[in-house]
Amino acid sequence: MNFIDYWNKGNFDTKRVVLTLLLVVFVYLASSSLLFIDLSLNFPNSDLVDQSSIKDLSLLMGKNRLFLWMMLPFSFIFVTLLICLTKIHQLPFLKIFTSRDKFDWKRFFVAFSLWSLMVFTVTALELMLNADFEIIFNAQKFMTLFFLSIILLPIQTSAEELIFRGYVLQGVNKRTGNAILSVVISGLMFGMMHISNPEIAKMGYHILIYYVAVGIVLGFVVYFDSGLELTLGFHAANNLITALLITSDWQAFQTDAIIKDNNPPGNGFMGIFFAFIMLCLFFFILKKKYNWKGIPA
Repeated sequence: MNFIDYWNKGNFDTKRVVLTLLLVVFVYLASSSLLFIDLSLNFPNSDLVDQSSIKDLSLLMGKNRLFLWMMLPFSFIFVTLLICLTKIHQLPFLKIFTSRDKFDWKRFFVAFSLWSLMVFTVTALELMLNADFEIIFNAQKFMTLFFLSIILLPIQTSAEELIFRGYVLQGVNKRTGNAILSVVISGLMFGMMHISNPEIAKMGYHILIYYVAVGIVLGFVVYFDSGLELTLGFHAANNLITALLITSDWQAFQTDAIIKDNNPPGNGFMGIFFAFIMLCLFFFILKKKYNWKGIPA
C-alpha cells in the first residue's frame, strides 16, 4: 500500500477529521498568542508599531526573540498532530511518517544534502553577480539563532509535512481516489498557506507560484517514494539555510544570519525560473537514484 493511501490504515471518519482539524487550529491560535502576551507585558510601546510587520517587530523585540515566538507554535502543532494521529485516528506511529519497516534516515540526509548543495551553489552565484550583500555576522547573536534553528526549524518543517504531505494529501486522495489531483490540491493548499508572507506583499502574488510548485513536487516525491523521509530532508534543509545564511528586510525570516541581502526584491520572475529548474533537477536525481517507476493513477 502506498503511503498516500494510509487513511485506510486508521479511523478517519468525518467526526475524527473535524476534531483533529479543530484541535490543530485551536493549538495554533493559542500558542501564537504568546507573542502578543510578550509584547503587552514587556513592550508597553508595542501599540505604536505595526504588529503585522515582521520588520517592525524584529526591531522592537530583537530578531531571535521574535524568531522563537514565530516557530514555537509549530512545536505545539507537531505534538498535537502526533497525538491526534495515534490516539484519535489510531494510526501506528511509524506509519505517520513512512510505509517502510523503519524510518529511513539515509533518505532524509540524501535529500537534505542534495537540496543544501543546490541552494548553496545558486547562492554563491548570486553573491558573485550581485554587489549589494553585506556580512552582518555577530557571533553571539548567530549562535543563539543557530541553536534555536536546529531545534525548532526541523519541528516546524515536520509539522508542515505532516499536515500537507500527510494529512491533506492522504485525505484528499481518500475522497477523490485520484493521486494526481490529490498532489495538485495539496500543493495548492501549501502555496496558499504562504499568502501572508512579507515577500508576497513586496513582490506580488505571482510568487505563490513558487510555493505551489514546491508543494506539488514534494507531493509527487511522497507518492513515488511512499514516505515522508525525502520531503522532511528537503524542507529542513531549505528552511535552515534560509534562516542561517541570508536575511533581508522583506522576507519571512528576519534573522541574525551571516549575510544580509540589500538588493531590492524585484519581481521575482528570475527566482521562480531558477527554482523550477532546481526542483525539477532535485526530483529527477531522486527518481534515478531510487528507480521510481509508473505514473500516478
